[in-house]
Amino acid sequence: MNEEVLGLLRKGRTMVLTTTGESLWSAKVFYALEGGIVFLVEKGSLTLKNIQKTDSVVFTVDFDTPDLFIQGTGKVTILGEPRDFHKERGTLLYKVPEDTLFVKSGHMLIAKMIPDNVRFSDFRGQPKKTDNKFRPEELTEKKTFRYWRALRPWSFQQSVTSLVFGALLAFQVSFSYRINLYLLVLSAIALVLVHGSFNAFSDYFDFALKTDKPEGMGSAGARVLIDRLIPTNRFLYFSTGVFIIGLALGIYLIVLRPVVLPYVIIGLIAGLLYGLPKFGWKRIALGDLAVFLAFGPGIFLGSLVLQGGVVGIPQILISFSLGMIIVAILHGNNWRDIKDDKEAGVKTVALYLGDKGSLIYYVTLIWASYPLFVVAVLIEPRLFPILGALLTIPWAIRLTRIAGNAKNMKRNLLDMLTANFTSLHIYFSVVFLAAFLGIIYYFPSIHFP
Repeated sequence: MNEEVLGLLRKGRTMVLTTTGESLWSAKVFYALEGGIVFLVEKGSLTLKNIQKTDSVVFTVDFDTPDLFIQGTGKVTILGEPRDFHKERGTLLYKVPEDTLFVKSGHMLIAKMIPDNVRFSDFRGQPKKTDNKFRPEELTEKKTFRYWRALRPWSFQQSVTSLVFGALLAFQVSFSYRINLYLLVLSAIALVLVHGSFNAFSDYFDFALKTDKPEGMGSAGARVLIDRLIPTNRFLYFSTGVFIIGLALGIYLIVLRPVVLPYVIIGLIAGLLYGLPKFGWKRIALGDLAVFLAFGPGIFLGSLVLQGGVVGIPQILISFSLGMIIVAILHGNNWRDIKDDKEAGVKTVALYLGDKGSLIYYVTLIWASYPLFVVAVLIEPRLFPILGALLTIPWAIRLTRIAGNAKNMKRNLLDMLTANFTSLHIYFSVVFLAAFLGIIYYFPSIHFP
């Protein structure tokens, strides 16, 4: 039972904390597990004053359902400023990026609660209640392997789906389609390794140049270096090793299919120049261009020709569309970090555009992808399955509303929300296209105009 309760505590993100002292008071806070339950407390708040007088508290985690909840009692210690507690701060911000906004305000302290008793109540079936005791060392989040985390694996969904999209689009005019699975798998492995190493190199230089700050998102959410999870030198050796392996696989693919060489060069140049110190493209307002070239023409068109496809105007338009929606992820990050980038001497498109210009630019990147897809289909009607991406319009509307409201807390997470949108955009295109090709393959008697 303890394992089930621990799993639920790891799954939860918010709890209601009830304190006494000066007066009875409850507050809802984000939390994470790191040798106890860690959370932020606002300086000067009644919650803080209560804890300072009486460290005994009551807490409830309800998972937004009345038939499953955890409650208990515990003792709270106010640790101090978040910047001084690397593990606790890092674990909390990694699990709950929303707390970054509060940490950056400078008005918060970090606290840790050690539960005395944890009662688990489950009324989903046969009612049951259990009391559980946990040692502080048991109260930890499920750890992602730190070297894997250093590569930012959550970013691979955009690159790999772009690669799959390009491979699926490489069918002939007669619809007699064959995909080389060996080349597809090999190219996916090479792409993940090179993409991950470029992510890591970028994080390394950001850390070395103090662009990333402990109280910020840090390394696009990976937080490996700023939270001291991997020694700096070892991190650099690891990143270089991953890159060399990925590059070797890329060279092998070039030997097998020389036609892919220009697209590999585009991806490598864009990736290598992106994060360099002083003259890196991300530091001289060319980061958007680098990402556009790498994820649009580089990955998508490279995968297309690797599988024997032909590059035409429709395919180029699709690659531009993919490049734009992925640039929107980067812009969401740069838009939020305008102040930090300015202090660090990093020049971005967002910095030059300012807040209003960034809004227009962001909305354009999101919405221009749809007409590009439509025009591609008008030129080449057989590409109609890719219009499955139009199903993501409700998400685009939501992102536009968030971007347009400076007071919306979710605007600080616009890069992460845009990444989810981008993934859906490509997923819907890929799924509809794959289904269409499946019909053609298994029912060759069906004819399409």
